[in-house]
Amino acid sequence: MQWLDALGADERLDEVANDTRRLTVSRLVSAALVAMVVGIALGPAMAAGWFAALAAGEALASLVIRRFTGPTTDRLRALFVLASIPINVVWSWLAVALWMFPHQDLRLAALGVCAGQIIFTQNFRHQPISLLAITTAPPLLCLAAFPFLANAPHGMGSLTNRWAMLMLVATTINAMLLNRAAARKMDELTRGLRQEKERALAASRVKSVFVATMSHEMRTPMNGLLGLAHALKATDLDERQRDYVELMIHSGDSLMQLLNDVLDIARLDAGDAELTPCDFDLHDLVHAVADTWRDMAMVRGLAVDVRIDATAPERLHADPARIRQVLGGLLSNALKFTRVGGVTIEVSGQGAAPDGLETVAIRITDTGPGVDPAFAERIFESFTQADETVSRAYGGMGLGLTIARALARRMGGDLSLEPAERGARFLFLIRAPRPQAPPQAAPEPENASDDGAVPRVLMAEDNPMNQMVVRLMLEAAGVDLTVVEDGRQALDALKASHFDCVLMDINMPVMDGVTALSEIRSGAAGAANTPVIALTASAMAGDRERFLKLGFDEHLGKPVKPLDLISAIAMAVDRTPPPRAAVG
Repeated sequence: MQWLDALGADERLDEVANDTRRLTVSRLVSAALVAMVVGIALGPAMAAGWFAALAAGEALASLVIRRFTGPTTDRLRALFVLASIPINVVWSWLAVALWMFPHQDLRLAALGVCAGQIIFTQNFRHQPISLLAITTAPPLLCLAAFPFLANAPHGMGSLTNRWAMLMLVATTINAMLLNRAAARKMDELTRGLRQEKERALAASRVKSVFVATMSHEMRTPMNGLLGLAHALKATDLDERQRDYVELMIHSGDSLMQLLNDVLDIARLDAGDAELTPCDFDLHDLVHAVADTWRDMAMVRGLAVDVRIDATAPERLHADPARIRQVLGGLLSNALKFTRVGGVTIEVSGQGAAPDGLETVAIRITDTGPGVDPAFAERIFESFTQADETVSRAYGGMGLGLTIARALARRMGGDLSLEPAERGARFLFLIRAPRPQAPPQAAPEPENASDDGAVPRVLMAEDNPMNQMVVRLMLEAAGVDLTVVEDGRQALDALKASHFDCVLMDINMPVMDGVTALSEIRSGAAGAANTPVIALTASAMAGDRERFLKLGFDEHLGKPVKPLDLISAIAMAVDRTPPPRAAVG
């Protein structure tokens, strides 16, 4: 039975079988209408017999198609091809019956049935040649045989009809072959596009892995460099040495900003930029962002003004971290290009849309040189600035506005450049719902007794440089620090003594940080509610949210600044209830 397996040796038959199963009911309804129409001429008995035969053929095909829900074989596909023969033969039988009927007016209907069969088979022009040949053979044979059925053996009309029908059959076959050749070319093109898409996706995955790996590997040594620079700054230095250290820290921060921008671009291109919407106070957020940049502006003799219109909603349900990132990027960009004057932040509401989303417009206007309207869209492209002189005069890689617009659109809003009389004006649109319920006042925390005790902190970190950096930062702040090299040692230390807080690296030998956290939360190493801060080089967009969901109390990405580290420990210690007195 090798010929039977060869008949179905084409996986494309699976698609035809699924389509046949999906359209069975519609085909039977169409056949019932045809039976009602031809029953007027052929009689109810013949029409009912034809429909019953067709229904039997459809039932036989359905029995075979039902087995396509699981794994398919060439033998099963071949049975499906053979099961389609009775259906096509029954339709051709109807055409023959109409042609042979004494009233020659029905011959046009017979030709219509054959033409309908041939047109229907064109749906299979992309499919295996075996199925196409079987479905087209009955109607083509009917067209070739009709001139020889119930016609006078001689005469010019009979001869003309025969040649006309043969030419029709030949033309139909030629058209089918041309359609099939075009379908094959389209299949090859589609297959090529699919392969290109798969290669592009594979390249994107490789790029994402490379970016994540480079992020982790670069942040670890940068943590050592910047950490030691901050520690050196806290020592006794003369003015010249202090300037050198300040320059080291500034250069390191600039490098980290560039690294973060490249990582954000990679995540946005891959569609992996995660959003964490929550209820927040929009007015407070805008003022906080302005306060962050106000000190730097004052040093340069610039002003940062905030104007919030009464139409602006006070609270929104969106991702405050992403909004803060966009606003921070726009403010940084505005201050970089402004030499005199300052930056103004204007917040206004544009009302709610029919979908219930509130539209908020935030305009950031500076008094700098402005942007040529010809470059209004170009400035949002990656690694692009208005012209080369801008890069030479002000620096930068041209990523800030690209990231800001991508994030704005990711949140359902937009970022664009508006005409301004002086300087540049950017319009940041936010579309988000208002919170369903008003915020409830949080209960005041119970202050732990302040007996002047030194906070005890446990750090699990396998990198000696990072150990030394954190030790220098915390010892200067009067923190009692204990260092272990992996998660297993951290659990042993927690079982042996009480610690107010744990700094946990993620990638460590013996036991990683996530596994150690799971053991801590299960109560296997003392108090299950011991604050655990993830101190890790995994600091790409979305990593913080991921670690918080895992159960960490806070996430600090390397390189960490002394103020951020001490603030996180202070908050964690404040939330920690005092330990219970030992029993016995």
